[in-house]
Amino acid sequence: MDSTTREPSVGLEAGAEQLSTAAESVKKMKILVAIDDSEESFYALGWVLDNFFKQPLALGVLTIVHVIEPFPNYVFPGAPAIFPTTSLHSVKKVEQQNASAILNHALQICTEKKVEAKSSLLEGDPKEVICEAAELMQMDLVVVGSRGLGMIKR
Repeated sequence: MDSTTREPSVGLEAGAEQLSTAAESVKKMKILVAIDDSEESFYALGWVLDNFFKQPLALGVLTIVHVIEPFPNYVFPGAPAIFPTTSLHSVKKVEQQNASAILNHALQICTEKKVEAKSSLLEGDPKEVICEAAELMQMDLVVVGSRGLGMIKR
């Protein structure tokens, strides 16, 4: 064999070794996906799974967040609260159940795609809480779905 030709198996082994070394040296992105019960937020989750977590190389660590908006408790001067505390507790319980169902559905989608994900349930104004959580967790990428508006209304 002359010196200009190499055996193909040697080249393939070297390439595979370089690929695994490069994959280990790449810092995994910390990705936060904020979801609610909308179809658009689950589309955003699917997009992240398809674009960042294709097998065999996962490019990131996934965290799924759902934010429960606080239930308004209206009080007028000189009048009792509109919602008695028992009603408020039952509303909060239903919100917690709905939020758990949303997160479980999102985690099930991740499991089907063989992606390990963390989930977090937060309370407050979604736009504020999502930004604070992303900063606190030092996320590299935050993904949210669109509001479901068309191109003109958007």
